[in-house]
Amino acid sequence: MSGEFEKIEVKLSALGVTKKLFNDSEDLDSIEQQYGFRLPSEYRKFLLEYGRIDFPTGISYLLKERVPEVARLGDFYDLQSDGFNNLRKNIDTYRGRMPFNIIPIADCPGGDLICIGVIKEVYGRIFFWDHNQEKFDPSENELWSNVYLVSDSFVGFILSLQKIEESTTPRDLGTVKVTTTPEFLALVEKFKNKS
Repeated sequence: MSGEFEKIEVKLSALGVTKKLFNDSEDLDSIEQQYGFRLPSEYRKFLLEYGRIDFPTGISYLLKERVPEVARLGDFYDLQSDGFNNLRKNIDTYRGRMPFNIIPIADCPGGDLICIGVIKEVYGRIFFWDHNQEKFDPSENELWSNVYLVSDSFVGFILSLQKIEESTTPRDLGTVKVTTTPEFLALVEKFKNKS
């Protein structure tokens, strides 16, 4: 594991993230015992050495499933926070709203989540949970309808993270030509006259 975790350390350092070192292994043991799973070792070590991460710049990753697209990452959850970024609170919040064998580990802008598999067939895999496609009162099969694979491992996910280079220079979009129909113009005139 140390070789794999070194890859995580190098990547996070390149993204401007430093270690915080927490001694919360008993809290992790408590979470695992309460919910009946064992966290993947790289993620477990990540929680103990980094905790919550607020990236200094925008961070993106690539979705493997669902037309591959680049998505933004928010903050990783930790064991120390009392509010929205607490791992245990997020596990409790999303129980029954996502498959039982994944748990949320980070958020994305807009309410989506990054999750990690904690049981058998999905163990250690990273998923994107799309809140816009969430079903209300879903069956067990429907719980997967808004979940998409991001990476086959936590290490692979961390290694895929990229800084978002945001330009402050306005882009020239060029000239845009708009064509309308006579029917549309008549409708515009009709509403214009009502005002």
